[in-house]
Amino acid sequence: METKKGIGRRGFIAGGGAAAAAAGLAIFHPKAALRLDPLPAIGTWPWPKGGLDPVKTAGAPASGLNGCAVVSFGLMVHGLKEALPRSAWAVLPPQLASFGNGGGPYGSDCGALQGPLMIMNLVGAPQTLRQEFYKWYCEFPFPSTEWDHLYPVKRTITTVSNSPLCHESRAVWEGIYLHEAYDGKSYDATRCAKLPRDCAKKAVQLINAWKASDYQGAWAPGAGFKACYDCHTQLYKDR
Repeated sequence: METKKGIGRRGFIAGGGAAAAAAGLAIFHPKAALRLDPLPAIGTWPWPKGGLDPVKTAGAPASGLNGCAVVSFGLMVHGLKEALPRSAWAVLPPQLASFGNGGGPYGSDCGALQGPLMIMNLVGAPQTLRQEFYKWYCEFPFPSTEWDHLYPVKRTITTVSNSPLCHESRAVWEGIYLHEAYDGKSYDATRCAKLPRDCAKKAVQLINAWKASDYQGAWAPGAGFKACYDCHTQLYKDR
């Protein structure tokens, strides 16, 4: 039988074409391309031995980060990528936290809390440390002036939410801002851009303290939460 010149489809697949295709796919294999470590188990993700710089981390550029959860999460992930470039942080997209922007579909827990809380969960931070983070949020006068140099509006009106919920935090602030500072023309849209930086800074400080000295966090129900907490815990005890 006469052999036809050229390589048919089957010949290509069975021969050099298959090898070339395999080589091409290997280029896009994450571990082959970036030489990354396997993903750690939840609770065991790495943290730099010397910790992260809270101010540098929270004050880094936020270009490409949109929404309170993505900003707080993304700033911390960016710092971790720089500190641990060969770790799993290098493949974690900041947009993973976008579900929490604006408190999610129902305006529940502020996204600026949810972003760092995800990282606390990944590194295995103690429950009390997370509770301290939430309580701090409820009692902190947001936003601080520490990031004013990054935004056009300075000395934004500050308020204490006494709640971790987005809709309450924002409503309390707007109730003061709209009555006391708003001129009817130039709305201050920087409040929820500065606030995630405050949260990222605090979260880094807490995790640094835990990693450096085994600080477990300190928490007790605040005055605005104690009645609810006592009632719920008593109901559980009386079940």
